Parts: sequence; structure tokens; C-alpha cells
Amino acid sequence: MTSLLLPTRAAVLLLTCPFWASALVKAADLSGTATEVAHLGLPLPWGTALATILVQGLGSLCLIFGLVPRWAAAALILFTLAASFLAHPFWRLPPEVFLPNFAAFTANMGLIGGLVLAALLSTTSKGSRS
Repeated sequence: MTSLLLPTRAAVLLLTCPFWASALVKAADLSGTATEVAHLGLPLPWGTALATILVQGLGSLCLIFGLVPRWAAAALILFTLAASFLAHPFWRLPPEVFLPNFAAFTANMGLIGGLVLAALLSTTSKGSRS
């Protein structure tokens, strides 16, 4: 099973790329992130922006390094579900913005599937610290 460690870590690095990349972009423009959060109508824009960065960044790092992977995957899954329904409600949008929001929503569902697999595989891997 040790021979699969490097490919597994590489796969998790790729799976989490949208999360850690987003965390870096959001951290680089915290003011813009807080504005985006406020635009979504969420409470405490600065606190919510910081929480978003922490969940995306720390969740990714924990999965990449195999630290409490089931909890990390669960946090990213819940975050992705919430973000999908809040930011990409394609079912109630006009035709001109339907398709990109539908695509983003369904891509997020694919990410959730990958995170579920990562969590399930972490429970079968030797030495998993979940």
C-alpha cells in the first residue's frame, strides 16, 4: 500500500485545488471577499469571509496531509453544499445566466463526490488519522 502513497497524495492535491486556490485568492483580497459575502446576504461579512478562507485552506491541507481526513472532507462537503445553493441557484435565474450557474453547481456536486470518495478511502488506508 505504500507504493500508492504518492499517487494518492497527488490525487488529493488535485481534488482540493479549487479549495486551496480559492482560499489563497480570497485571502489576497479579503476586502473583496467580504464584499462578495455581503452581496450574498450572509451575516458578518468579514467573519464569514475569514471562516470561508479557513475552511477551504485548512480543510485542503488536512486532506492533503492525511490529518483527520474524514472531518476535513465533511467540512469541505458542507461548505460546498452551502456555497452551491447560495451562489449558484440556477433554477431561479434568467436564461442568460442559467448555464454558467448550472455548470458551476453541477461541478460542485462532482467535487462533493470526490470528497466523499476521499473520506471513504481514508477509512480504509493504513494509519489514517481520522
